[in-house]
Amino acid sequence: MLNREKKYGKKKISDNVKASILRWWIAGMCYFFIGFGTQAGGFADPLDLIFFLGLGLGLATLFLYNPVAYRMFDIVRNGKIYNQSYFERSGWQNAMFKLTEILKNMVLVFFVYMTYQCVNVLLENLLHLPKGTIIIPGEPIGFAAIYIIYYHLLTKLADKAAQMKEKGRAKQDEQSGIYR
Repeated sequence: MLNREKKYGKKKISDNVKASILRWWIAGMCYFFIGFGTQAGGFADPLDLIFFLGLGLGLATLFLYNPVAYRMFDIVRNGKIYNQSYFERSGWQNAMFKLTEILKNMVLVFFVYMTYQCVNVLLENLLHLPKGTIIIPGEPIGFAAIYIIYYHLLTKLADKAAQMKEKGRAKQDEQSGIYR
């Protein structure tokens, strides 16, 4: 039990939920400003939108979400508070973290875009509409909701891969007689 819980009582809404709501709001905000407020949202080539929205979301995550969320909330992943690792990175680790954060957001935006495309094509075929009809256009709330779903799936997948890597390393060390 944290000292804060002793003093103020149990939290009604967990910090992970609050951090997810903040991430959802930032994703919707970025879509609103980039998708509606720039020419990237109106271009015929979706790669422009994916690139600029992924870059904008990555930068917003790095300079808005991370400083606020990791100082304000106790983000728990796999039973451990994740905040400490955010603050303990060295210079090159921090640079790599920032680059992967931007690339991760570009991948997530691509997944969200493809989800919109698949749903629109499916509805177009089911309703026998003319080819190229956009039934469900991109909008900030839906974009942010799908983005959060993919973000949590990707995070769970990365955590699972890290656990498997750690188990493999421990098993290899055990077989070779090395103890850490």
